Amino acid sequence: MTRTNDMAVALAALAVGKDDDARAALARVRAISPMARALLHAMTSGSKANAYDAPRAFEVFIRGGGNVALYRAVSTVLAETYDRYRPVDMIDIGAGDGMALLPAIEAATYPPQKVDVVEPNSEMLARLCEAFPLNAGYNQTFEVFAENLRSKNRWQLAQSTFALQSIPPDVRVKALRKLASHVERLVVIEFDIPELAPGSDALYESLATRYDLAANEQGDDADLVASGFLAPMLLGQLRAVTPSNWEQPATAWVRELLTSGFREVEVEHVHDYSWAPAVCITAVP
Repeated sequence: MTRTNDMAVALAALAVGKDDDARAALARVRAISPMARALLHAMTSGSKANAYDAPRAFEVFIRGGGNVALYRAVSTVLAETYDRYRPVDMIDIGAGDGMALLPAIEAATYPPQKVDVVEPNSEMLARLCEAFPLNAGYNQTFEVFAENLRSKNRWQLAQSTFALQSIPPDVRVKALRKLASHVERLVVIEFDIPELAPGSDALYESLATRYDLAANEQGDDADLVASGFLAPMLLGQLRAVTPSNWEQPATAWVRELLTSGFREVEVEHVHDYSWAPAVCITAVP
């Protein structure tokens, strides 16, 4: 069997609780696959870590490999958005430490003058506050923030980059529905994930290929990223007990935004990334 096939066999076995079969398949490729080593370690240790429980692994991942070109493209699209619509006030949902936001503001000719952010990670929010004079920073989840919105809370632009996928769909739709009446325009950048049937061979082949690519792009940091970030995320997807993300195809994002009270939804290609193409989805309430 090829490396990809062994990984796909392992993922299919993990998804249905056949851990012994998964270990056997992973063992065949552990010497050449950081993902195989990370999954074997997680299974042996019985780890139930969330993908975001190891901040160092996530930070190394997000600033290395193919993410460098990805975020350059994302920031360029955001800067073009600011220049096209010229919002005076904006809110960034899930801004992190500003990896996409700050370069966009710097590159724009007409950046927003008042920038609010929602970021549940206090360390990342603190770093962003040190780097940029925010108008307001909300150290809470998007769903809590949305629930507390009042009529006076208004923004010309809301944006979110690779953050909404970490919120369960039912919770996300409820929060987006609340947000819709408080913004003039929403810009969402997410991945256009392949639409593959649950439990299909094609799904496990796709996951095996994409996770291997994501890990191997990290070079010397591949094992750190695979064990601290990618393996917990993958196990969350497969076991569906406490998933770390709910990514989906662009068509599903469009349907979700329409369901949430937005209209005139447009999709624009941003960057061809190893994981999946990144797209910019613009919606008007």
